Amino acid sequence: MKKLIFGIVILSAISACKKVEGDGGRASISGNVTVNERLYINGLCVDTVTYSGAAEDLYIIYGDGDVMYDDKIEVSYDGSFKFEFLQPGTYTIFGYSKIFHPGNNIPNNDDDYNTMEVVSKTVTIGKKENADIGTITLIKN
Repeated sequence: MKKLIFGIVILSAISACKKVEGDGGRASISGNVTVNERLYINGLCVDTVTYSGAAEDLYIIYGDGDVMYDDKIEVSYDGSFKFEFLQPGTYTIFGYSKIFHPGNNIPNNDDDYNTMEVVSKTVTIGKKENADIGTITLIKN
């Protein structure tokens, strides 16, 4: 009788465990990164070049209540990325765009500045799901 009660307690303890977002699962999130780089002359955008986001850093946040990233990867040579071995749940993938803000368009003026802005996508995945979030476009100046 003691073995039966002990077995029931162990089984209920195992089944009561809920896995949270993060490493250790069989799901994955993949996509591509492209970069739009703008060429400025005297504060005016004269051209934009688009290329794959090779060697760009991408970050992942596990869950939807966290503000700090949990993992970081470098995008492959062709702009593709994949976060693997994830538990079911909600994830946010993000990267940074470097945005140029021209001043008053006077040559050799010092009031131009850059800011780093977040580009993100949030996705909810299930068990063994391979989610493709498409293309994340970053802007560089």
